[in-house]
Amino acid sequence: MYDPAVTVKKLANAKYAVELTPEISGLTMHYSFDNSPPDNFYPAYKEPLIIPKGASQLRIITYRNKEKVGRMMNLKVDDLQKRVK
Repeated sequence: MYDPAVTVKKLANAKYAVELTPEISGLTMHYSFDNSPPDNFYPAYKEPLIIPKGASQLRIITYRNKEKVGRMMNLKVDDLQKRVK
């Protein structure tokens, strides 16, 4: 319930955009593409993420009021690209 839904779209310039949608309101979603486990000091999701060149994995964690509430999601870029809609 605390993990976001992940949607991937292919853009015209051969890049991919990842959209995160929380299942409940009041959550902040933090992410990393550098294989580091994100925490509440990492960037917060505000708009669709463009997968950077050379990235191999997207990690996502959810917080509510600066307290971790979700489990760490580890998504391989190859798997994300297979989810294209």
